[in-house]
Amino acid sequence: MINGTGDGSNQNDFLTVQTAEEVSRFFRTVEEYLPSSLVSLDNLAEHLGIKKVYVKDESNRMGLNAFKVIGGLYGISKILCDELKVDINEIDFDYLLSSDVHDKIKDFVFISATDGNHGKGIAWMAKKLGCECVIYMPKNTVTSRVEAIESLGGTVHVTDVNYDDTLRKVEKISNENNWYHVQDQAWDDYIEIPNWISEGYMLIAHEAREQMLEDGTSAPTHIMTQAGAGSFAFGIAGYFADAYKENKPHMTILEPENAACYFESVRKGSYTTVSGDLETIMAGLSVGEPNTEAWKTLQSVTDAYITLPDYVSARGMRVLSSPLGDDQRIISGESGAANAVGLLSLLDCTDGKKMRDELQLNEDSVVLVFNTEGNTDPEGYENIVWGGHYPTPS
Repeated sequence: MINGTGDGSNQNDFLTVQTAEEVSRFFRTVEEYLPSSLVSLDNLAEHLGIKKVYVKDESNRMGLNAFKVIGGLYGISKILCDELKVDINEIDFDYLLSSDVHDKIKDFVFISATDGNHGKGIAWMAKKLGCECVIYMPKNTVTSRVEAIESLGGTVHVTDVNYDDTLRKVEKISNENNWYHVQDQAWDDYIEIPNWISEGYMLIAHEAREQMLEDGTSAPTHIMTQAGAGSFAFGIAGYFADAYKENKPHMTILEPENAACYFESVRKGSYTTVSGDLETIMAGLSVGEPNTEAWKTLQSVTDAYITLPDYVSARGMRVLSSPLGDDQRIISGESGAANAVGLLSLLDCTDGKKMRDELQLNEDSVVLVFNTEGNTDPEGYENIVWGGHYPTPS
């Protein structure tokens, strides 16, 4: 664990509650849209000695078993509004599905690199629009994630390199073919579209805040969010930093120990990438290069960065699958809320008590975590939850 070094200020002017309300208005015009559930695991919280554990459960989001359709749908909608010279705040989703618009965009091709969930979101949106979608995935991608994208009409290519190198291939192909590159990752000359995607992710935070208020909770004291490239964490952290300017929740970034680009950036004091195979069961977080725009805000508002071995995520999957008392069962994939819940479940052990104190967790703590995916790899899920793969060391 490394403590953050920022001053707590939000280093952007677009990830705001006002923008999230505009995003929410647009999504309410999408036929398939419903807010995802916010689950309060009261028995788990009592067992852990804290006040509340809230899980924002994205595993049923729009039938896609993951949260990424939110960013993909909104990012592509903003691209189309830019091309059509219309304001997204003045249209509804049906406008983008109209025959007049289809005639103008029917030859558009959307391309992206993905570990799985982002590609599903892009393919879903392309299918709705009647456009072509081409997705590239890194080596060792499991078949179920390829098939999930293909079932939505996407053309999938699995490369022989890791995610970051796959992304470079996609950038080259999109430029050569003049295709629309829809990526939830920013770099020096590619900023606008990933920022739009992060704007979309604020919807999830906005829903969670409203749902907590309905449950009688005025604000979370702690937010734990996983980071791969960091676009999701960017949207979540930016929103809550704006929503609670006077009393910002304690924010923690969680990463796999073999793909911890934000942790390494903080440790070295500057933007840092990590390389290699980035092997981890948390496939959706297997990214070695931080989103350059996300890094600017996250280094300012994040209070702690923690790297996790795979067994922590596997433990969290089992904890969520076997709830205490009448707590609701949650199906979490390796990159979902399992990493946060697995960590929380270990903080009462001898080695974890120091970290618990450093995270300022106590009986008054209200912790919000995000289950960004359900069971996206059935074989892996069964091996972990039923077969006990990646056991917690004794």
